[in-house]
Amino acid sequence: MHCKSNKGPKGAFTLIELLVVIAIISILASILFPVFAKARENARRASCTSNLKQLGLGMMMYIQDYDGKFSNIGWAENEKLACPSGSGMCSASWMVRVYPYVKSLQVFSCPSFDRTWAGKNQGTGDVAYGLNTNLALKNESTIEKPSQTIMMADMKGTYTYALYKNNHYDGDKWREIADRHLDGSVLNFADGHAKWMRIARDSSNGHTLPPQAAQGVYWLPAGTS
Repeated sequence: MHCKSNKGPKGAFTLIELLVVIAIISILASILFPVFAKARENARRASCTSNLKQLGLGMMMYIQDYDGKFSNIGWAENEKLACPSGSGMCSASWMVRVYPYVKSLQVFSCPSFDRTWAGKNQGTGDVAYGLNTNLALKNESTIEKPSQTIMMADMKGTYTYALYKNNHYDGDKWREIADRHLDGSVLNFADGHAKWMRIARDSSNGHTLPPQAAQGVYWLPAGTS
């Protein structure tokens, strides 16, 4: 005599149950993805801060070797130095001058920037950071507030390595501070230290507004904006 099992057929998920599971996964994803994205950007910001710290210290060492003067921004006519890429001679921009003191092309590239500098004349717009033009060839002894005077910062545009007191427009070339790190920029200062600052945008044109004296940031050696 055969006994029938009391166990029924194994049930499958119903459509409603599947929809509930999918809804729960979607809710969790909407909560976690921004958290993961922020964590990733925080890591990139930390890397960028390290880059600008190294570049700031590199400039400090350059200053000690060149009679206390900051580097020029661009280059003098016909002045050439060895390219950081190791191939040929390059025009003597501040990046080429500072490179021997940092010995790394990577520090000129922000992980949140979409371009990478190859250490050549071409692609100067691929440098992620700009040097304050007001400090060009100035003696460090003339900087009244070195810990508050901006030296370099995240930049964006087609001509990125020259940092102006106010966001600068030259034909079709914007040269402005970038707010690519959680609505802020990493800056370094004339004493070599680096930090992140929130950067506002102009509501009329969407371009970033450079920090000013009210935020404790100075652009001129005399300690003014």
